[in-house]
Amino acid sequence: MTTRPRLTEEGNFVAGLAAVALFLVLGAVFVGVSFPGQVGFPQGAAVTKSLGAAMFDIAPSALMGENEAAVPGEGFLVAFEIIDVVLVAALVGAVMLARREESGENVGVGASDPADDPAAVAADGGPAADDERGGDDA
Repeated sequence: MTTRPRLTEEGNFVAGLAAVALFLVLGAVFVGVSFPGQVGFPQGAAVTKSLGAAMFDIAPSALMGENEAAVPGEGFLVAFEIIDVVLVAALVGAVMLARREESGENVGVGASDPADDPAAVAADGGPAADDERGGDDA
């Protein structure tokens, strides 16, 4: 038999008052804050050329044409891009190694059929039985 949930009133008033006080304080902070004016690129800024110069650590003045202003940048963008590519490759590789076939078996490099593995043991350390190896044989 199930019983329906009952409202307990112990300690709820203090927590509710604390929540309302926190809401008022945060509301006063957010309403009272002032943001600086918008800052954008200067007129005639060559953003793409500046990014290219920053990526390959070239002086921006070598790429700028007439009436084009360079946007200041950092010279280590290539290192960030290389790290980005390596991390994405590692993520994709991890996902591919962790995926399972439709039969429920792990797919990995050098994976073999677990039924052929004589070293397979059960979770308690004893010899593995055929029904303990998992999979969707049914």
